[in-house]
Amino acid sequence: MQTIAAVHPLQPRFAQAVTGVLCLEAAIFQVWPVVGVALGLIVLNLAGPRWSPVGWLFRMIAPPPKEMEPVAPVRFAQGMAVAMLAASLVLVALGLELAAWVIVWAVSIVALFSAISGICVGCEIYRLLLASRRGDERADLRAPLGLTGQGPWLVVLTAPGCVRCEPVAREFERAAGREVLRVSLAERPGAAVVPVRSVPAALAVGADGRLVSARAGALKRPELTEIAAAV
Repeated sequence: MQTIAAVHPLQPRFAQAVTGVLCLEAAIFQVWPVVGVALGLIVLNLAGPRWSPVGWLFRMIAPPPKEMEPVAPVRFAQGMAVAMLAASLVLVALGLELAAWVIVWAVSIVALFSAISGICVGCEIYRLLLASRRGDERADLRAPLGLTGQGPWLVVLTAPGCVRCEPVAREFERAAGREVLRVSLAERPGAAVVPVRSVPAALAVGADGRLVSARAGALKRPELTEIAAAV
């Protein structure tokens, strides 16, 4: 299985739209093979860009990304969809069609909501579970980010293919007047525990390893100066 660190921020919404439409069609017309198609496409997407027809089509029409989205929450959301659609197929095989169609309707509604609003429901569940497991979103980040020596640290979270990442890192250094560490999600997948929804993300990490301040996206000098001042 191919491992990637981050994805185009519009790709999950495109895939969610495909899943939502297929499940909606299946539920309206009571056609189970369409549920199987939706399930198969999600599984292929999880297998990697090489195997995904949806991913291939997206790459054909998508503009180059200026930012990237960490892949871990996206994969969790896809895994949830696989589990729910697989459960619906098992239920229909057992003759429990009403329960099965309720699940398909739920997947359709959630997927279409995520695609239209840009709020990935499965991704948010992932972040909530992660925060609960760690006990605190501000937990010690030194190990996940690979921070050594004495803090505090200023960090820019990056990913391969991120156009804005290096310009933001250089501007962060100018705003802070000190070195800024680049941490790539490809090299440090554990960095996905940081509660940000896209990269580049500028982070201020205290001497105890706890996150003091974080912002993501198209960051300008005022925002970067404010983050640097936090430590």
